[in-house]
Amino acid sequence: TNRFYLSRYFSTQGITYNAYINDLRINNFISRYHEAVKSQQSFTAQELASDSGYRSYSTFSLAFKQRMGQSVTAWMHEMTSN
Repeated sequence: TNRFYLSRYFSTQGITYNAYINDLRINNFISRYHEAVKSQQSFTAQELASDSGYRSYSTFSLAFKQRMGQSVTAWMHEMTSN
C-alpha cells in the first residue's frame, strides 16, 4: 500500500492517519489497563502508554484527553470507582 492510497482512504473516512494511529494506541492502553487491573498487576500509566506505542507520556496524555474528554488520571480514578 502506498502513501497516496492510505491518505485518500483516511480522507474518505473523515480521519487523519495520525488520529487513526492514536485511536489504536489509546484503545490498546485501555485494554492493557483493564487486563492489569483484572490480574492485579502493578503498573503505571506511563508504562502502559509506552507499551501502547507512545514514546512521550505528554503526547499520550494530550491525545488521551482529546479522545476521552478527561485526563488519564481522572479516567483511571473513574474506572476504579465503578
